[in-house]
Amino acid sequence: MKDKVLDFFNNLEMYEDINCGKNFKQEIIFSLNQFFKNTDIESARNVYDSFFKAYWVGIQHKKNPFIELTTIMREYEETAGQAIERQRDHYVHSVYVFALGLAIFDKNIKIRNIFRKYALDKANYPDSYDTKNEEFFYRWGMAALFHDIAYPLEITVKQANRYLDFIWGYPEPIATSKSVYMKIPNFNKFIKLPYLKPDKKFRKDFLLKYSNLKKDFKGDALDLLSRAIADRFNLSSLLLKRQFEAFLKDMQIKGFIDHGFYSSVIMLRWYYYLIKTTNWNPAYFYFSVVDSASAILLHNFYKRILMADPFSLSNMKIDNHPIAFLLILCDELQEWCRKCYDKQNTIRINPEGIELDIDDEKLEIAYIFKNRCSDVKEILRTKKQTILSALSLEDIFRKGIFIKEGGCCDIS
Repeated sequence: MKDKVLDFFNNLEMYEDINCGKNFKQEIIFSLNQFFKNTDIESARNVYDSFFKAYWVGIQHKKNPFIELTTIMREYEETAGQAIERQRDHYVHSVYVFALGLAIFDKNIKIRNIFRKYALDKANYPDSYDTKNEEFFYRWGMAALFHDIAYPLEITVKQANRYLDFIWGYPEPIATSKSVYMKIPNFNKFIKLPYLKPDKKFRKDFLLKYSNLKKDFKGDALDLLSRAIADRFNLSSLLLKRQFEAFLKDMQIKGFIDHGFYSSVIMLRWYYYLIKTTNWNPAYFYFSVVDSASAILLHNFYKRILMADPFSLSNMKIDNHPIAFLLILCDELQEWCRKCYDKQNTIRINPEGIELDIDDEKLEIAYIFKNRCSDVKEILRTKKQTILSALSLEDIFRKGIFIKEGGCCDIS
């Protein structure tokens, strides 16, 4: 896999390297090389560091809040994850998801062409990167590395509900619908994101480029996400926002957390305030950042909500939302080298590596096991069906997607 990932960088240009004498691309390549040599928390952190150093909004010598955010997620998961079953790592996992997406993008021309049509229309977004493949790299990096940052909220709810089940189990187990729930305090205030005004010296040029940007602007994260997703799937943004609000209530009633939903909201809030305080171009936020955040929201929400009533969408096509499509695919495929924090080690499948083959017609992934369970074929078959039930793959992999046990035939 390493060589396929690093091949991506042969076709990447970075604006800061070319125009400002930086060496960001080589730093990211070095961090990924070290990650593949010794996959651990430290090498994963170096990948986060190198990416967010390259795309740091603010003053370089100050602490990078995004590194702090991902570090806190990891520390919480390491400690709190021991108290629940089937709790796996999401910190190293996110770096693997990031790397896998780079390999798939580099090896499949159909994905590259679809993304260019989707994101590089200068009539729609004049400030997209002109450098080769950098707009994809930027959006994909944000989506992949941040897609699980709200996982501590999900762990907390699972912990509390597990303990609730325990205390209701004495003097004998009893069926109960009782559960605890969580919501971000003052959520309406948390998601409030007033319209970002450009710096005075750039305002005239900005308003010429984006004359319609403020139209019907409501100024909160759910409004931004609903409009971004509605535009891509031909939905009513008003209906979608109402569905978001209903989904929040449903999480409370049923006592669960969709970490993708909250991860997208957290990411928007954090980026918003960095761009606001540093007077960066608001277009970077309203196009690239919102696109990545909407992909994060969709990586669970699409199948759970948008494929159900009242939307009843069919399998997602890649031209609907390339970053979301790729995130769902890579998130599902990334099952190898995932540390289990569960003390009872109840994870059924834990491959120690993969063999990867990608081209313009197919994707083949073979999971390599040191210790395999007896029903591994059924697990991999279910994994393939999960992907096929959410995504329409024929547009980019005409011959299909093949999921194997190393050295075996396709699990079909």
